[in-house]
Amino acid sequence: MDVDRIKHIMNSLMIFSFLIFGALSGILLISDTPLTNTSVSLPFAFLYISLATFIMTAQISERPKLVQKYLRDWLIICLVGIIISALTFTLS
Repeated sequence: MDVDRIKHIMNSLMIFSFLIFGALSGILLISDTPLTNTSVSLPFAFLYISLATFIMTAQISERPKLVQKYLRDWLIICLVGIIISALTFTLS
């Protein structure tokens, strides 16, 4: 696997998810929406993805030979975070 290419993709995904978090947070602030579990769960799901991606990119930089393990772990961590956020969004 091309480690540099994977790191570039992960960095782009991290920046993109952080921008989505900023946009959704800005919409919440501008529209003066009450902060409930339903309105806050979606932006913080993107912040969670951004932070998880940042941590995995740093781990890939330290140990490039374990890139497949780190990508699998990243996928599992992101899926768990998204499921928790979706449950919070629907059950609130």
